[in-house]
Amino acid sequence: MADGDTRPSLLLRIRDSHDVDSWRLFVEIYAPLIYRSCRRRGLQDADAADVGQEVLAQVARSIRSFEYQSDRGRFRDWLGSVVRSKAARFLEKSGRTIGVGGSDGPHRVEDQGGAGADPIWVAEFQAHVLAAALERVRPGFEPQTWTAFERVWKEGRPALETAGALGMSIDSVYLAKSRILRRLREEVVLLAEDFPLSSAAPGECST
Repeated sequence: MADGDTRPSLLLRIRDSHDVDSWRLFVEIYAPLIYRSCRRRGLQDADAADVGQEVLAQVARSIRSFEYQSDRGRFRDWLGSVVRSKAARFLEKSGRTIGVGGSDGPHRVEDQGGAGADPIWVAEFQAHVLAAALERVRPGFEPQTWTAFERVWKEGRPALETAGALGMSIDSVYLAKSRILRRLREEVVLLAEDFPLSSAAPGECST
């Protein structure tokens, strides 16, 4: 399927245990985020990798019953709670403590974000997914188009200044921003389903 086509979100596709490619993509996108969060919570390298595997296994078990309901929170909050509790349980077993506690209960997806979102995790999640989405869509655009987008959207430079610096018309700069943002929105929905992405610069995105 072409990149511009409408695709089911990754979170829905991994419900199918036979969809190996979608699960591989999920691991590729989310395993580094989970690992870094475990390290931030005090786990050593090998331990963070092991706990990360436990988190992924929990996702694989729970995601089959996944049905996104905005009134029950976001997938990112549920995933954050699983990371938090798995890391806490590991540290408890090893005789250490963690700043943010948690239990090692059944972790149903329908319990999304029940204890409230961890703001550090939310920031990590959004930055990571946005970076992954940017990397995935970048090859689909010409270098000049991408540079115009980065200057106007990521760096917040004026469109007129960007047009002059790149030898483009101002309409072309606005079109570059619009095209890439549209494609970026499709990609973040694919990767995270409920990721909040606005036309503002990244630092102005809502949580």
